[in-house]
Amino acid sequence: MTRCVIEFAQAIDAAPYDVRDDLRAQMEELADELEQVPSDNPFWDSMRVSRLCLVVRGWSFYYTFDGETLRVTDVRGK
Repeated sequence: MTRCVIEFAQAIDAAPYDVRDDLRAQMEELADELEQVPSDNPFWDSMRVSRLCLVVRGWSFYYTFDGETLRVTDVRGK
């Protein structure tokens, strides 16, 4: 797989700056790891249909994956 694009919705502005910085770092690490998964792996089918969540310091960031883009779409605070 090629490098994932990471998009953040304006909704992440609700989180404190330090939490957003940690989110960005974790999403970049996730994108790096996803590059290692072969494109024919069944894992990708699950990724495309799931609403995913990454919790950073008690903040929940919901994201989707649509082939090459990790898109953070919603945020829930502590």
